[in-house]
Amino acid sequence: MTRFALLACLFVPMLGHAQNTESEKGSVTEEMVKPLERITVVGTRTERAISEVAATVSLKTTADLERELTRDIADLVRFEPGVSVAGTGSRFGLSGFNIRGIGGNRVLTLVDGVRVPEEFSFGPYLSARRDFVDIDSLDRVEIARGPISSLYGSDALGGVVVFTTKGPRDYLDDGSRFYTGFKGGYSGADDSTVGTVTLATGNEKIAGLVLYTRRDGHETENGGAVGGTGQTRERPNPQSLDSDNLIAKLSFNPSEHHQFTFGVDHFESNSDTRILSDYGNVSRGTTIDRRDAEDERTRTRLSLAYSYNGDLGIADSVQATVYQQRSETQQVTAEDRTTPTGAQEIRSRVSSFDQDIDGAYIQLGKSLQLLGFEHLLTYGAEYYKTSNEGLRNGGTVDPSGATVAEFFPFPTRDFPPTEVEQAALFLQDEIALFEGRLLLSPGIRYDSFEADPTADPIYLNGNPGSPLPEDYDDAEVTAKIGAVYAFSDNVSAYARYSEGFRAPPYDDVNVGFSNFIGGYKTISNPNLQSERSTGVELGIRLQGLTGNVSLAAFQNNYDNFIESFAIAPEFLASGGTDPVDGLLTFQSINRDEVDINGAELSGTLELSAFNEAFAGLSLQAAVAYADGEDKDSGEPINSIEPLTGVLGLRYTAPSKRWGTDLIWTLVNGKNESDIDANNPRMATDDYGIVDLLAHVNLGDRVRVNVGFFNLGDKSYIRWADTAAIGDDAPGRFTQPGFNAGADIRVEF
Repeated sequence: MTRFALLACLFVPMLGHAQNTESEKGSVTEEMVKPLERITVVGTRTERAISEVAATVSLKTTADLERELTRDIADLVRFEPGVSVAGTGSRFGLSGFNIRGIGGNRVLTLVDGVRVPEEFSFGPYLSARRDFVDIDSLDRVEIARGPISSLYGSDALGGVVVFTTKGPRDYLDDGSRFYTGFKGGYSGADDSTVGTVTLATGNEKIAGLVLYTRRDGHETENGGAVGGTGQTRERPNPQSLDSDNLIAKLSFNPSEHHQFTFGVDHFESNSDTRILSDYGNVSRGTTIDRRDAEDERTRTRLSLAYSYNGDLGIADSVQATVYQQRSETQQVTAEDRTTPTGAQEIRSRVSSFDQDIDGAYIQLGKSLQLLGFEHLLTYGAEYYKTSNEGLRNGGTVDPSGATVAEFFPFPTRDFPPTEVEQAALFLQDEIALFEGRLLLSPGIRYDSFEADPTADPIYLNGNPGSPLPEDYDDAEVTAKIGAVYAFSDNVSAYARYSEGFRAPPYDDVNVGFSNFIGGYKTISNPNLQSERSTGVELGIRLQGLTGNVSLAAFQNNYDNFIESFAIAPEFLASGGTDPVDGLLTFQSINRDEVDINGAELSGTLELSAFNEAFAGLSLQAAVAYADGEDKDSGEPINSIEPLTGVLGLRYTAPSKRWGTDLIWTLVNGKNESDIDANNPRMATDDYGIVDLLAHVNLGDRVRVNVGFFNLGDKSYIRWADTAAIGDDAPGRFTQPGFNAGADIRVEF
């Protein structure tokens, strides 16, 4: 930890010293180094400079994503300490985002205002994850840390990730009527290629965009050396992957103040995996001779958006959207098996998870003077309905094709088909005081939700003896208040209190599964309460001609955390066993309290402030630290990332036509004292890796990006990936060694 503290102690005084430094050859002028303000929407639902938001917000634009050769959502947060995406070594791919130790469905992820499908996992054959977005379709990505349900409702317990896809005006705002672009790229980490074609055309009234991306690749390489089969295998399992993504948008401006945009977004991904690490494994005396998989996920969204800027009396601006999204994950597993008696069997499992969402929201904004102060009111309503359905099917035959009896009834469901309706009203007031030096932003939101499960014959036949599922409903009110105070043009401070909640998931409230061979079952819990969180964050920002520094400290408290598959409390006296059927019984329950606190430092320093010989050079740094405790058990929280720091040296040529980034990432290890003894995971070592990025503009219409990653060929395991190791060889979960990638964009 010493090296991170040293970085922080050096960086802030250097910025302060450089504010008034003059070089021997002349003074540093504002035009030489003044940074551009970056505008965000996620923190307040209104356009604000990041310096005006009482929260820690990260923003990545198309230029950032291309410069960093971002392939997927894991690469997206590669240089974002405190945010991670797991999934290394898994046939199922990448999971969702983890922010400050909170992940999964507790982080709200939106694409153009529409929720990304949820994660759902059950057993070894089904793990539907949230990697439903192609990076090349994105115009910008915003990440807000901490509870934020007062603006976004359920699931914004740990933070919000907002994806905004590209539109025709992004390419035609310079007055041109036509745009054609092509991007091609290659990544050595997974031997993948990408091709993106972008077409846009239009005028002041009407404009259209079509963007198509195709990706083909293989398994991501790692640092493992041992091949072969079985749990000792360290090399990645052979895998082939492909994906297609299509974005089509039509924008119509009937008059100066009105705009309609119709959008279609279709994503499809396929993977074939030979799970060699499972070949030869033995379960209850049965040997798995072969296990292979075919997985597919699709997401299709239709939306119609309307925006207005003018004067309606009750509003100066209106944004409204109606949408429909369909998503499906299907995962097929094929096995050859040898039973304890030596009999040969061919077994198949087909698992699927579908989630559809239909919804609408409207947001209005109104600027006004009230009691001598300037107010920006933001208010609106939201309604959406999700339809959720899972299905497991399969069968076993002998080599002659004769059916072998199963111990489970197929087809079956792990939860009954469920529709969940949610409605919300929200209000926020941004108040400018003391000639704009103080900006207050109180807000409140009311959410109601109602779940309606249907016990269809498949669910009932597959879960004999389980109680009938129950409807449930509830309502939540969340609030927040933020304050940003500018002491001067260079120094500001902020404070924020915010609340979050997550409605009880349908698959925790109503779940049914019995494994008589394994001797256990899961039962429903209609009495689950919503998870709640409260967060406090304090920060200070320094910004001048030579750079900027932001330091934030936070404490987040989480109540009624839902733990899936805990020992059913009603059977604790009998060791968790139901006396009626003798099965060990699991149930989702609420845990009392989890606390997480930490601090984050980030900044940029223009080295030209010290000497003109350093013109074009800048330092960028970010450090994130968090610690947490389960108040019930007193144990640490496994989902918290270890102390992480990123230090980058960037050079931009005077011509602006080329530049480079040398980036050093440092991560502390996790020792046993930092790991929950009740849920042990493998400890990890400290590591540091160095990446080199470069870009060059060949004229005005051709740009080339190259990257050399893990220059030291370091073998390391990310903490986020240790949760999946189990009895497998840890080497299979290491990251790629030295690898390179490149892409080229051509515009016409």
